[in-house]
Amino acid sequence: MTLRFFKKKECNCIVYAIVCGIRYIQNTKMYELGGHNHYTLCDKCKKIEENDVDTLYDMWCNDNITDDFEYAGWKLSL
Repeated sequence: MTLRFFKKKECNCIVYAIVCGIRYIQNTKMYELGGHNHYTLCDKCKKIEENDVDTLYDMWCNDNITDDFEYAGWKLSL
């Protein structure tokens, strides 16, 4: 079964991402995340996305790793 991690953004959107790989950094298991998608979408981001702008692109590029201890605010469940 695929692991899904959730994160609440400052704008109140809730985003989820799936584990697409595992990497060991300094003997710590880190999950590589991909497939970022909105679980809930705030009004501000909804308006931006209506103009074909991907509001999760920066998150996909720069916020794509976590561990079993909620590294970077990613949690296994809501």
